[in-house]
Amino acid sequence: MFPSLPLPEILINSDDYNRVMVLAERSFESMPYVSAYLERELKRAEVCDPWDPAGVSMGHRVMFRLDDEGQVRLGRLTYPNRPFGERGNVPILGPVGAALIGMRKNSSIEWLDDGRIRTLTVLDYGW
Repeated sequence: MFPSLPLPEILINSDDYNRVMVLAERSFESMPYVSAYLERELKRAEVCDPWDPAGVSMGHRVMFRLDDEGQVRLGRLTYPNRPFGERGNVPILGPVGAALIGMRKNSSIEWLDDGRIRTLTVLDYGW
């Protein structure tokens, strides 16, 4: 069983692109799956200037839904240096954080997680 949705377009500002690419490269030894996933997402992303509107960016709050859950989740996309367990943080070096970067409102992405297809849909972001 493999993901069936086409990959959504993603738009990342150049500051996030550069910082997250460095994180992906540095995490290859300890987190090869997440590192490869992040690198793939970054390589296919459209990159804009830091001051231009982009998709979900680092530090943004984002409202999203996982799979077919009725529950709407609210979080903030964060770098790994944020305090562990801080309520609402979605770390970029996790499968959900890696899926969120650059996504736009009402877009969905699928990925394979431990043999299970997961779907994430962005409902709103940027405040």
